[in-house]
Parts: sequence; C-alpha cells; structure tokens
Amino acid sequence: MKIAPTLTLLSAALLASAPATAFELEHSEGVLTLPSPPQKIVSFELGVLDTLTALDIPVAGVPKSQYEGALAQHKETRVVGTLFEPDYDVLKEIKPDLIIAGGRSQKAVPELSKLAPTIGFKSDPNSFLADFHETNLALAKAFGREEQAKAALAQIDGTLKALQEVNKGKTGAFLFTIRGNVIPHVPGDRFGYAYELTGLNSVLPAKDPNAPVVPRPEPGSPEAKAAAEERARTVAKLAAAEPDWLLVLDRGAINGGEHTAKATLEQHPELSKTKAFQDGRVVYLDPNGWYVIGGGLNNLRQISEDLLAAMKK
Repeated sequence: MKIAPTLTLLSAALLASAPATAFELEHSEGVLTLPSPPQKIVSFELGVLDTLTALDIPVAGVPKSQYEGALAQHKETRVVGTLFEPDYDVLKEIKPDLIIAGGRSQKAVPELSKLAPTIGFKSDPNSFLADFHETNLALAKAFGREEQAKAALAQIDGTLKALQEVNKGKTGAFLFTIRGNVIPHVPGDRFGYAYELTGLNSVLPAKDPNAPVVPRPEPGSPEAKAAAEERARTVAKLAAAEPDWLLVLDRGAINGGEHTAKATLEQHPELSKTKAFQDGRVVYLDPNGWYVIGGGLNNLRQISEDLLAAMKK
C-alpha cells in the first residue's frame, strides 16, 4: 500500500513540530523521561557508577567509599554522603539533574526525589546476568553509548563462557566469612549468582523463592543461637559433600580491612579437612568488587577474568 505524497508531507511536518524526547532511561520502576540529557548525575549505586565510568559518562557526586582500580578517578569527585545516608546539604549545592539510588539508600528515595528525578535498578540473584545485561544496555541506550556497552558485554560473556566450560560438571560452595563465622550462600541468596557466573553446581539446595523473609535475630538472643546452630549444621553438610571449589568472600577485608578468611577456614573443624581446601582449590574473592560494587561493566569484567585465571587448574 502506497501513502499519498500529501499525507507523507503532512506526517513529516507533524513529526518535525512534535517535541522530541531528548532523554529516556528505562529503570526498575518504569521509564524516566527528561527534556534534555542530565548533566549533573549523582549515583549512590556503585555498580551503576562503575558502568557510567566505563562508558565515559561524567558523574557529579558519589557516596563515601574507597575508590580504586577503574573507579580511582572518583577519589576527587564530590562526596554526597554515605552509601546509606545522603548529605542533603551537599546535594542542594550540586543541584543534580538525576539521582541514582542504590539498594542501601532505598529508604532515602522519597527525600531524594524532592531534589531531582530519582531512579534505581534492582537485580534478582536468580537472573543476575539477564538483569545485568538489561541494566547496562538501558544506561548505554539512554546516553548514546550502545556500541561501547555491547563490546564490553561481549567481552564479559566470552570470559564467562570460557569459565563455565572450565567448570563443566564441577561443584562448588560460596562462603561468606565474618568475624570467624562462615555463612554459606546458595543459588537464590544474595551472592548466589556466583554459581551462574562460574557454572559450578551448588552442593547445597537452592533457596526456596517462596520462603518467608526471616528478620535478623538480635545478637545473643535464643533465635540468634538457634540460627548459628543451624548454620553450623549446614556448613558441616556442605563440607561432607566435598565441593570441587570453595569461593570465599571475606567481609572483614572490605575497604582495606584485615584478611581473616584463610585463618577462619584453617581453624574450621570440617572445612579445613575438605579436599578443596587441602589441595588449594579456594578462590578468595575481591571483597570490594563483590560486596561493595557488584554489577558494573568494569567490575564484572574484572571479576570474570579473576575467576577464570584462578580456576584454570
């Protein structure tokens, strides 16, 4: 079917006169539309900050943290509070055009929204890589950096494919250590995406997505004691299953803290006897990369490369 020339001219005129949307960004709650691209961006989410940095998008404000590696340039960026608590006086001085909230700053979103359009990106540990691709492509599309992001994602996907091939048919266990305690993470837990990245099969069952959220018990309470006893039984079961690999995140080593994970495993009655520990099949993960930053383009590239280098044995 052909369109009459007069109609074609009329349609072109209407399109030319219609106000074009200068900036659209798809996020977890919908689509943010702005009349022009934001010039002053504040990001409380370090994974998004990492991606913005990888895509050469300037940022006007960041939370207090230890910035190293690809994020080292933000040592000089204006500090706008902590990961949990914004500094509203500084934000009012900056007058941001866009604020990106993080998981730790969700409670502040109502107040932040009074200062500037505020958005966030949620990630499901059961679909980490799909969410990671979606978030980063959405950011890249909004800022006109799609080709740059696609190239970075292709590099990450290639490394992960090689990593998963190396680990084909192998088992693993993710251990979160803090103050001498060992907390296993299974698929569906916060760091359960480690199994998706590495291709390792968890020696423990995945988390039930329908299980009710249990609040953290008060230290020293009977509930806390019962939870610790249950964790001990779970770790003993994990050790008895003899995973091929142990992936260990040392919470105490974040932001230059003391590394105690190895000593914790050495002194553990069951984990110290596993073949994985005795044969050196333990990967001590970068604490800042995993715990503080998360799913940024530069960070996940580094995480995937580090895992592949450590597990090619």
